[in-house]
Amino acid sequence: MKYLRSLFPVVLASTLIAPLPAQEKPSRIPAGYTAEEIETPEGASLGVGGMEFAPDGSLMLCTREGEVWKYIIKEKQWSLFADGLHESLGLWIDPKTSETFAIQRGEITKLIDTNGDGRADLYESFNAGWGVTDNYHEYAFGLVRDSKGNFYGTLNTSLSWPGWARSKKWDIARVWTTGFKDTEGKMGRAAKYRGWCFKVTSKGEFEPFAAGLRSPAGIGINKDDELFFTDNQGDWEATSSLHHIVKGRFHGHPSSLWDHPDYKGKDLNAIPLKDYEKLWKRPAVWIPHGELATSPGEPIFNYTGGKFGPFENQMFIGDQGRSNIMRVSLQKVGGDYQGVIFDFVNRLQTGCIRHVFAEDGSLWVGQTGRGWGSAGGKEYGLQRVSWDGKTTPFSMHDVKLTKTGFTITFTKPVDPSMAKEAQNYMLERWGYAYHPRYGSGKTNLKKEAPTKVTVAKDGRSVYLEAPLEEERVYKIILKAGVYKAKDGSGMANNTAWYTLNQLIQ
Repeated sequence: MKYLRSLFPVVLASTLIAPLPAQEKPSRIPAGYTAEEIETPEGASLGVGGMEFAPDGSLMLCTREGEVWKYIIKEKQWSLFADGLHESLGLWIDPKTSETFAIQRGEITKLIDTNGDGRADLYESFNAGWGVTDNYHEYAFGLVRDSKGNFYGTLNTSLSWPGWARSKKWDIARVWTTGFKDTEGKMGRAAKYRGWCFKVTSKGEFEPFAAGLRSPAGIGINKDDELFFTDNQGDWEATSSLHHIVKGRFHGHPSSLWDHPDYKGKDLNAIPLKDYEKLWKRPAVWIPHGELATSPGEPIFNYTGGKFGPFENQMFIGDQGRSNIMRVSLQKVGGDYQGVIFDFVNRLQTGCIRHVFAEDGSLWVGQTGRGWGSAGGKEYGLQRVSWDGKTTPFSMHDVKLTKTGFTITFTKPVDPSMAKEAQNYMLERWGYAYHPRYGSGKTNLKKEAPTKVTVAKDGRSVYLEAPLEEERVYKIILKAGVYKAKDGSGMANNTAWYTLNQLIQ
């Protein structure tokens, strides 16, 4: 389907508005990093849904309000490229040809400027293979593209419990089990492929890819074409999480199985909870609710070649509720990913759901606070987090599982006299319940010090021995105010959360 937009004059919305108030510094940010606010176009509600850099170096972003904007950074100049989209929550731009694709609620749309005036005038439907109703919760998130030209995105479930908004019309494919209230499973499937990750080929062909998603607000891809998405705490989702997507996997929320060929015609409510649990692929990383995040957004990998500090190849995720940015390092154990997550910057001016690295290595953060409320108080915004290129912050760089405990590596040598003392560490471990209820508390919580601590000769690693259990989150806390580098510098963050799904055999 192709349709033309009515043509308006191209208006450059330069940022000649009142000066911004002094930027409040985040309460947690590593040494050498700064966060600055970018002025947005006057009169526009810029609830960022997607961001990419174009080949000419300009920043393109789409918004929840249905617009696509272009920002020429050197000139600090904004212009409107497209409008009239339905809550666009993802953008992809070809790094060679500048072809522009946006995902909106009902389709992936190719936006074409046919006459070169800087404004899209042809909107071409590239794929509309999924369903959408008037249910507010049916977001479509994206976009990423692999090396073969395939697009991937994620689709929210429908908010479906009986009587919501005084209607039963969305009450389709909600799943709960005997012994749970009828309202426990709040999300369902009011249109096809809600709760799925999808693939769209370079020819525009739709393919359901993985099921069991609930509210997957961000999808990312690494340089090996491996896909990851974040999900939000809710029914069937114990806490927020990061998942590795593989074709055919089931990620936990059963409503999506309504569209799975193996479950056609089956009563999803008659399937025992234990059977869903066997089918469920655990997240690579649990993100503890409230401690770290409430509504995580897009995962993005740092391939800046060291321009963003000592965290090359690691993943960064923002959160819409806490308005923070988290850092993730993954480890393969038994053929599957698990890993550690840290709080990196906390907090920014409002909810952080989209991110993109610039050529200079800075991390641009697209923000929205509308609808659920975000720390910081602003309704929308755009910020840039930069490293000064010289300061090495004292941080836990990574945590890796060993056969007997964990290895913590640091960005700088630790003070060995302090680091060798077991009393300067605390470990907490717990599990989560898999059930139709909204979220889960921590189960079987235990607190203990490591049984043995060994400091590497170079001071860059510390080896902790501790009791290990599968299917647990391990919170590793270094004693605040005491744990320091050999040069005396302190840490911005003294806590790590490691998701231990499998032990090393």
